[in-house]
Amino acid sequence: MPASQSLMTTRRGEFRTLYRALARKPAAFASTPIVFCEGDSWFSTPLSMNLLDWLVYPTPEDEKKGVPLFGAGGLFFRTEDSGDLAVDMFNARGIRDLSTWYRGFEFDLVLISAGGNDFVDTFLQSTFRGAAPMSPAAGFQRVIATGRYDEVLARYRAFVTAFQAIRPHTPILAHTYDYPRELGRAARLTLGNLGAAALLKKGVGPWIGNKVAHVLPRIEQQREFARLLIDGFVDRVLVPLRDDRTTGKVFDFVDLRGVLTRSDQWFDEMHPTGAGFAALATKFRQQMRAKLEIKLG
Repeated sequence: MPASQSLMTTRRGEFRTLYRALARKPAAFASTPIVFCEGDSWFSTPLSMNLLDWLVYPTPEDEKKGVPLFGAGGLFFRTEDSGDLAVDMFNARGIRDLSTWYRGFEFDLVLISAGGNDFVDTFLQSTFRGAAPMSPAAGFQRVIATGRYDEVLARYRAFVTAFQAIRPHTPILAHTYDYPRELGRAARLTLGNLGAAALLKKGVGPWIGNKVAHVLPRIEQQREFARLLIDGFVDRVLVPLRDDRTTGKVFDFVDLRGVLTRSDQWFDEMHPTGAGFAALATKFRQQMRAKLEIKLG
């Protein structure tokens, strides 16, 4: 398993080729989970093995046992991209595009990583422009007042409803984000973690701390505010979808909050290290396998 350099496989064109090859082998096709993946940088960052990489590639234990990736591990359709917002991914045009691929192949599970970017960066900058210092709770109420959670929920619901109409019994599994610790820390790009592309980038982030420092000057305040943002995403987006009598038939999420409690598990303000993502993937993998057992038996 590589220690760095995210490996991207089964992108759109390659997936079609591999799917067709697998379909020509009925026994292998029947026993191989076909997984649709869409998401943001937690599924796509090249800075380390990201969350999806740890799900796609075999664990070290499986690797030692010689468990093959293809066949036993599953076939993954990957269309994730760093920086994506849920409101853009799941707008009418995005849903039409994703639905075309989803309709064209027999998927057994859908993995989604979306929503984190909708509440940071330019959103925070505009929400708190010109604001006076306030408490984390007051800052959170200011975010609620923008209607952003309602907008993200509506886009999520549109996506889940569209996919559910195509495959009424295929599980859709999303995830929460963990609570950031290193507020204000930008990504440190090196040849080791990003390759030659590091020479062309001036830096990445931060996306939260520097946007609210004028209203929440202490890092403890910023951490509490970030916790409230993430809890709000869970309570106002993910839980309503899971508990809805219609979307809840297919939609569920993995709660990853509180897993990464050390600073050395975070690469920057919003992204764990490879080891951090591995810890999150351990919890994610359990629920993912449970969904596949229900689907595949």
